[in-house]
Amino acid sequence: MFNECRDVQMSKLIAFLICCFTLVYAPQGNAKSPCLGTFSNFTFTKEAGDLVGVEIKVVQSRSGYQGAIQFSEGEPGSLTVVPVKCNGTTLSFDVPAADGNVAAHFEGKLSKAGLDGVFKYDSGASNHATLPRRKGYWD
Repeated sequence: MFNECRDVQMSKLIAFLICCFTLVYAPQGNAKSPCLGTFSNFTFTKEAGDLVGVEIKVVQSRSGYQGAIQFSEGEPGSLTVVPVKCNGTTLSFDVPAADGNVAAHFEGKLSKAGLDGVFKYDSGASNHATLPRRKGYWD
């Protein structure tokens, strides 16, 4: 009887130690990157019936970060999916000249509040964008 109790206690101790070891030494899941999320300054003007601004949704994919970008100057343009570079609190990507978009390079700084950066167009012009981190316009 004494040996049976000791065996049960030993089994419980081993199980406890395995749980502790797993919690301490198991690989931790990736913490959510500050690059992930939706950044949007889309604004709808009821009087004119216009939607203006830009919305960027950054997601993780097998090949790294990708962004779905949508510009709207009155009516929403086509989605453009691009590779996104994220380095700490800096986010950048290139917008190709396609589907009504003008080729541009974007570089911005990330914060808990959102994304603040500049679109630099191939023409030499630039456009500052402040994009709050929030739910997408279409969500």
